[in-house]
Amino acid sequence: MDRDEHADDRMAFMAGEVGCVVFELVYNGIEITKDNIVGMLEGKRKAVGNVIHKGLLRDAAEFVRKGQ
Repeated sequence: MDRDEHADDRMAFMAGEVGCVVFELVYNGIEITKDNIVGMLEGKRKAVGNVIHKGLLRDAAEFVRKGQ
């Protein structure tokens, strides 16, 4: 894999994590806000054991927080 494929895979994983969090918020009847999405992503980060997964969740939360 070259660098662009890694970046694409990383973005796809982060998008999937954000999507899962949004589904969880909807399922639980919680308002979908930037703060709630970031909070759920950070909660998932604390719960997982894999260091790479933790980093991707941290980056996804930061991406949503900054809105870039």
